[in-house]
Amino acid sequence: MASCKVYKTIDLDESEEQADSGSGEMVGIWACNANASVRYLKIYDGLASGVVVGTTVPDMTFPIPPSDGGFYMRIPADGWSYSTGLTVAATTGIADADTGAPGGNEVTVMVFYVP
Repeated sequence: MASCKVYKTIDLDESEEQADSGSGEMVGIWACNANASVRYLKIYDGLASGVVVGTTVPDMTFPIPPSDGGFYMRIPADGWSYSTGLTVAATTGIADADTGAPGGNEVTVMVFYVP
């Protein structure tokens, strides 16, 4: 297996952020939420230029616990394969159509992947 790379953002919000372009394997996620309410991490197999939060259906949605709560998750087996790109966003609601914006520096995320 090739070396793992990390995409880190300390201010993930409803704007699409591209972690990787091209195909690869996501092998882990670490996320933290500084707000008193749950926030939602949305993950897309697509380039940021082709993802529209609230319109494009995420491939995965994870709740991030409140008040500096967070999680680390290692993706089982060989990871989650993406074919086009790896794009992430965070919203205040779980619905695929949600576009609620977390506040500044509320959501910090690191995505571990192998391109």
